[in-house]
Amino acid sequence: FFFSLLKRPMALAQGGKAGGKVSPSLPSVPAAQLVGHDGPILDVAFTNDGKYAITGGNDRTVRLWNHTRIDPGYVADVEKHGDGPPLPALPIQTYTDGHSHPVAAVAVDPQSTTLVSTSDRTVVVTDIVSKRVKRRFHSHSGRVNAVACSNNAETIISAGYDGKVCLFDGRSWNAAPIQTLDEAKDSITAVSVWQQQKQQGGSAGATAEIITASVDGVVRYYDLRMGQIRCDDVGHAITGLALTNDGHCAAVSCLDGTIRLVERKTGELLHQYSGAHQAGNYGLQVSFTADDSNVVSGSEDGSVIIYDVVEGNAVQTLKRHTRPVCAIAAHPKREQTSVVISGGYDGNAIVWANPLVSSKWDRS
Repeated sequence: FFFSLLKRPMALAQGGKAGGKVSPSLPSVPAAQLVGHDGPILDVAFTNDGKYAITGGNDRTVRLWNHTRIDPGYVADVEKHGDGPPLPALPIQTYTDGHSHPVAAVAVDPQSTTLVSTSDRTVVVTDIVSKRVKRRFHSHSGRVNAVACSNNAETIISAGYDGKVCLFDGRSWNAAPIQTLDEAKDSITAVSVWQQQKQQGGSAGATAEIITASVDGVVRYYDLRMGQIRCDDVGHAITGLALTNDGHCAAVSCLDGTIRLVERKTGELLHQYSGAHQAGNYGLQVSFTADDSNVVSGSEDGSVIIYDVVEGNAVQTLKRHTRPVCAIAAHPKREQTSVVISGGYDGNAIVWANPLVSSKWDRS
């Protein structure tokens, strides 16, 4: 559905400008704030069910939040806030074990039971509920920039400054990678897993593709079952990568200030988004809203920019941060498609939403 919708109006979409009408499905207000990190917030993610948010910070902690509930300790001060900072969301857990360096990346398995995070060159695997560190992997010679995991955390994937992607068996006690992918010519900044479901039998299929993005300007698609790799060179250093929820397309955020939309199967460049966000010095992440109609980006001026995927123009600009916003995550569920979390170098993580959605949240 998404791909056919995108292809149809492409001739009209070129050269779109900001200033379109804001949809009620877009975030427009800061609904809550994730308060607790000391220093820049480097990554943010939702659990697969969308019930919780996870942040990783320069303060060497990972934190779990219920972003739809306000911390009860602040409820009495609701009247005092007025136009001040958004109310703090409810903190659930803080994970410090195994993190002796800033946490550059976090990921959660689709079952929302296993947390994967980084500590410089180390990958840390933690049980979300018990907080018990289950595994530590040390196979990179440079900082780990991105992590991902497959269903039930059967495979843990890390990508690093050393240009390598390491695959670890999440069920084995063997700490050595089961496979290393070293085709990149520069630092790998993002990694994602596209995993198909079996049509019958009710269980998940094997990992179909691992997608990586690198400073060398190449998006690489690894089909491990077929033993194949495909490379798409976008011509500019890539700092962020996101897949549409239907898996047809990928958006890459590039250091030249342009977000490029490419078809996953063919590598065809479908669209470009630029002009509203600032880039060039920081690694900006990118994310798709749950309905695949908008792409969300951070910006070095502290803004959060939302582009219309088809028209190409910026339909919303969210301003609250005072320093660059690099970490971005959009809610995975369609009924919460207006919910976005941004993490900035000012130490703030803000939950953005449309008031029609956030008014239904539990504020007690």
